Amino acid sequence: MPELPVVADSGPLIALALIGHLDLLRDIYGAVLVPDAVWREVTEAAPERPGAIEMVRSPWLVRTVLSHPPDPLLRAELGLGEAEAIALATELGGRLLLDERKARRIAEIGYGLPVRGTIGTLLLAKKRTLIPALRPLLLQVRSAGYFLSTALMEAACESAGE
Repeated sequence: MPELPVVADSGPLIALALIGHLDLLRDIYGAVLVPDAVWREVTEAAPERPGAIEMVRSPWLVRTVLSHPPDPLLRAELGLGEAEAIALATELGGRLLLDERKARRIAEIGYGLPVRGTIGTLLLAKKRTLIPALRPLLLQVRSAGYFLSTALMEAACESAGE
């Protein structure tokens, strides 16, 4: 069975870029599709934002234009990047990389999409021995200003045997 296409929202891209591990997405998923709105949000709206330069220099991150705009209700409830990420993953029958809680619930419950966030991606990287330890990277993400709940961090570290 072929792997599902992977679509990324800005959160995991920015979080992994903050700690210098954006390439883990390539190592785990191969090519990662980035909806046009997410691409613009990270690289054009704030070119100094973490991840902007790394995204442009990463040919495995594929800027993708949707064939149809997101559902108006989806667009009314979420930011444009999140709405496009969910719409693209739905269109392609893919997996979604997404951190924001409300958007995750909508994607999982409303659209039946498999969703993984920054923590889940780092946990998978640890399980595949792409990184030696999970906790130091989670602490780096948090100290760089990206919100990660203590409960989620502890649950992930426990799952990783740390």
